[in-house]
Amino acid sequence: MKVIIFREWFNHKLYPILYTLCIVVSMSAFLTLDALQSSVNDYIDENQKQMVGGDIIITDNQAWPQKLLTRIEQLNENDVVYDYQFNAIAYTPEKSLLTRIKAINHNYPLYGELILKNNSFDWKQGEILVEQQVLVGLEVKIGDRIKIGEAYFTIKDELISEPDRPLTAFGFGARILMHDSDLDKTQLLGKKSRISYRIEIKHNQLESTKLLTELKDIAADSRISVKTADKSNTSISNLSQNFLIFLKLLVIAVIILSAIGTMSIINAFVIRQENTNAIRMAIGEKTASIISSYRILFAFMAVFSVFVAWLVSLLVLTYGRDVFNAILPNDIELGIAYLSVVKALIIALFLTALTSHLSLYKITLLKPLSLLNQQPVGHPIKTIPWLWMLFAGIAVMALLLSELGSVSQALQIFLGLLLVWFVFALITKLLMSLIKWLLDKNLIGPWMFKLALQNIFRKGNHSNLFITALSMTTMILGSITILDYSIQQQLIATYPEDAPNLFLLDVQKDQQAQLNELFAGQLTYYPVIRARIESVKGVKTDALKEKLGNYDNISRMFNLSYADELLKTEFLYASSQGGLFGQTKTGLEPVSILSSFAEFIQVELGDEIVFNVQGIRIKTQVSSIRKRLKRGPSPFFYFIFPPEVMADAPQIRFATAKIEQQQRVIMQTRIAQEFPGITTLDGGSIANKLKSFTDQLTQLVKLFTALSLLAGALIFATSLLATSQDRLR
Repeated sequence: MKVIIFREWFNHKLYPILYTLCIVVSMSAFLTLDALQSSVNDYIDENQKQMVGGDIIITDNQAWPQKLLTRIEQLNENDVVYDYQFNAIAYTPEKSLLTRIKAINHNYPLYGELILKNNSFDWKQGEILVEQQVLVGLEVKIGDRIKIGEAYFTIKDELISEPDRPLTAFGFGARILMHDSDLDKTQLLGKKSRISYRIEIKHNQLESTKLLTELKDIAADSRISVKTADKSNTSISNLSQNFLIFLKLLVIAVIILSAIGTMSIINAFVIRQENTNAIRMAIGEKTASIISSYRILFAFMAVFSVFVAWLVSLLVLTYGRDVFNAILPNDIELGIAYLSVVKALIIALFLTALTSHLSLYKITLLKPLSLLNQQPVGHPIKTIPWLWMLFAGIAVMALLLSELGSVSQALQIFLGLLLVWFVFALITKLLMSLIKWLLDKNLIGPWMFKLALQNIFRKGNHSNLFITALSMTTMILGSITILDYSIQQQLIATYPEDAPNLFLLDVQKDQQAQLNELFAGQLTYYPVIRARIESVKGVKTDALKEKLGNYDNISRMFNLSYADELLKTEFLYASSQGGLFGQTKTGLEPVSILSSFAEFIQVELGDEIVFNVQGIRIKTQVSSIRKRLKRGPSPFFYFIFPPEVMADAPQIRFATAKIEQQQRVIMQTRIAQEFPGITTLDGGSIANKLKSFTDQLTQLVKLFTALSLLAGALIFATSLLATSQDRLR
């Protein structure tokens, strides 16, 4: 008898087609993202040491203390890499280019493989490895010489990939690798240079705990960071995982909508089979056997649909990889794990069991004699199916928990979904009540329009569910559209047309006159004083660091500045005496703080902050709070002092200007030749880099927009199908 139900199902092709589409749309998206997520997690687990460079990583922004170097020198010299990174202009007589210099010793890399175009691993002092971007930007080839700082270098080979730089979506400046022994002759290292110092250590895992403790003790009184490989964050672990989780949440919403579609299809088919079911009951077949035949059919369709979804997902991963390049490392291998397929099968089967339960329960209410005598039959489920709703809620919560791994986050999103559904259902109910009232009062004139509205309330119609589900679809579509708009607007806000597009870093006071002459007065200068926060409201920064969030690192080195007026991109949000600075308590200097950072460290007007400015303690009192009018490349400082307080402090300056693109290239070359210690940043090229990245994110957004549209179309089609039998009657 079970064959009958299969024959009936496949004889009406619309049912299996729509059912399969509902499952395939959601499960193929789920499988694709789960495969990406699993591949990223596996990549991180297998290559964590490779991505961070060693077993123990030591980082700082200033030269190493001798005590630390003495301890490092006691280790096997072949297990230590010294890494120095900074931005510098590389140039030829005709061209210049912003580059990211990475100076390393001969042991690099400790883990992984450095990939070069011609495998020239015998490169010597005076030779460098460069990315293709350098070759193209400077119009040079392997074997040519370029100048960096005060030294000339020969290009030995083209750099294809670095093991500790898997994600290339970020990072401004073409990469150049040189020997650390060549650094001195560039004359780019100095007290005011912006250099990232890094030591990577390869060490026996059993003994690394002892060494780690020793190194942390040595660095205890400094700002040096000492971490193991598994505690070090990477760009791939932060960006890829977070963005994939966000996309997975969208897919979960699509799964919920697909469940509504499958429920409509199953309900339509079961209603269509009422006479067949009545005949089966009349000839003695038990209700349990009939329901079992339906369950077998729908389980078969769920398994088949997951198989189709698996094929679709494979095609997407094979031919659509470029869409995901922005959030994936270069050499990652993509594939669908068996566990992902099992998860998809469990979700599909549970979804099928859940969505078919109420429809199959109606079979137990059938009265064969009434049906065969063609008497009208209702399907009364007069009480709210609380148990079914409980299981549905548990299923959604379990799905969220399995993807997020956090009970609190899963609960927040689950409650958010419930709230959104409740709001849409309430709005739908109010709308239906309003239409009903208008019909009852004969306030709607055109009879065709009136008839159409009356059909909304026809018995067996699913208007409430249909409108609510479509509202959810519209919400998801709107969320994705807003995300796309936000990405584009953030790029525009970050680089507005009137913003400066050339930035000069590490300018010395005695260079200002020459630069003014070179730029014909177009430069705007900003003094920068390097300092650390010692305490806030009497609490040391080390204690605060554990309590504050992740907005910023309060123990890092900060850039302070001084001015007697607000920047053009800021306005005064709050002030103790109506101006930027005012009278303070004896022994305290006034300071103005940016509102975002004031919220982070939880200070208000009148609170005290103590700074350590290169060994000198300065006690301050917050006299005003500033807010920014817009974000972007325009400079801003968390803290601004009166000129009389900081003007004599050791400082460097950075300058900004707005210059035409062709002129920017010429200026960069001249500055590199005449002022090798100054780093120039081309805001236009950075904007193009960001635009390329956001364009890739936009492609992903458009993909999920199409997915939401398809889910909405399926809900529309399945809702029409679900009520077809009632309309025929």
